[in-house]
Amino acid sequence: MQSNNRSTNILGVRIDLLSIKEINQIIISQASQKYHKPLVVFKPYVEFLSLAAKNQAIKNLLNSSDYNVADSTAVQWAASYLAGQPKIGKGYIPAYYSILFRMRSKQWSSQIVPEKMAGIDQTQPLLALASKNSLRIGIVGGPKDIQKTKHEVGKLFKGLKVYVWTGYYNSSDESDIVKDIAANNLDILFCAMGFPKQEKFIIKYKNKLRAKVLIGEGGSFDYKQLGGNVKRAPLWMQNVGLEWLWRLILQPSRIRRQFAIPAFIKNIKKEKLTNK
Repeated sequence: MQSNNRSTNILGVRIDLLSIKEINQIIISQASQKYHKPLVVFKPYVEFLSLAAKNQAIKNLLNSSDYNVADSTAVQWAASYLAGQPKIGKGYIPAYYSILFRMRSKQWSSQIVPEKMAGIDQTQPLLALASKNSLRIGIVGGPKDIQKTKHEVGKLFKGLKVYVWTGYYNSSDESDIVKDIAANNLDILFCAMGFPKQEKFIIKYKNKLRAKVLIGEGGSFDYKQLGGNVKRAPLWMQNVGLEWLWRLILQPSRIRRQFAIPAFIKNIKKEKLTNK
């Protein structure tokens, strides 16, 4: 695990306090060197942290990465609510007040966690840097039409060498996929199979994949900006932390996943009460 003193703890999970520019520089630096051991980057979201709060194995899984960077404004809120200034009261009313009003202030929301790493925000500039450095990237998972993903990402970032593998595979095929990935000596592998499958895959095979950087990417490649079909939320919704609502409107089947949000708020409030 990489040494990093700039971190905070949310529901038992380490969150590294890095900007998009900082984490992307770390990734590109690692990807540009000769392979010696993989760098593992996870991007914890509300669902991840809510599950980690009640499942020690998931907590250990997330903490086994080299870097955990905050995927959403909800993680920024939690950090500022728990440890920021001015101090917030411990009841539900102060908690929801901070969500509805204090989060409108960038100074307040980013005082602990400097930026959210929502897929496109961090991944677009990372791919642009990878393109400039003519890196070899792989994507396992993402949309079912992996050839379209390969074509669109290659078209958007022309300097890249892009390799893709489906995330919809049978367990009996997993070892063959790992061998095929390893044979391509990738600089960066984006694992976009959803949580916790992608994180378990990374940790299980990190020394066999032969990729210099392994990233738990989630659904970033579903968005139009990265060659997918999903339109991103309007900027005002992104700015006030309602991107999850936009995604829910477009994909109502995600409703069960959104139950993690009130559970997350409850868990954070409980952690606030136990902190002295």
